[in-house]
Amino acid sequence: MSTITLRDARAAYFAASGFDERTYTDDWVDIQLGPVPLRFPNTPSRKAIVPLHDLHHALTGYQATLIGEAEIAAWEIGGGIGRHWIGWYLNLLGLSWASVFLPTRTLRAFVRGRRSRNFYGLPFQQSWLDDDVDEVRARLGLRDPTPARLGEIAAFVFWSLVGITVGLLSLVLTLPLMVILGIVGAVRSRGAHKADAAAR
Repeated sequence: MSTITLRDARAAYFAASGFDERTYTDDWVDIQLGPVPLRFPNTPSRKAIVPLHDLHHALTGYQATLIGEAEIAAWEIGGGIGRHWIGWYLNLLGLSWASVFLPTRTLRAFVRGRRSRNFYGLPFQQSWLDDDVDEVRARLGLRDPTPARLGEIAAFVFWSLVGITVGLLSLVLTLPLMVILGIVGAVRSRGAHKADAAAR
């Protein structure tokens, strides 16, 4: 029986998502929201949690799709994100719309997070990548949850309201800037590609 390591699981996640370890050191984060490019700085606090976030994707099975990111946002909020303010902010943005349009899926992921542990609060360790996936899942208590309890539903409603508030404020305060930065970045990228093509 072959052993699937966390390294293998992360590699499969990278292959499916198109991401790689460059996202840990890039200065900017570029996201495509439909036809609209978004860009924001890859701050030191975000660089600290992205390797952990990717391991969470690999362990939970939540994909790097719009729905998958909503599920992992709910899961991470349910389990707690510690002092990583950028993680709280980005996950609350995801929960802001998903709790309205995908309430069942996000509640299920939130409850799963409440009943398990995650890597937040720990510095990333390369040695983790050699661990067996099933053993890590067992250590974290990662399993499909039974139906939500009343207290968990109440906590989900609370965090959903916080997320909606954060989302509405961001719609006015930060989204326009992210769009402007995204457009500028896209224009510069196209210009650089044209210059490279002309030089060949």
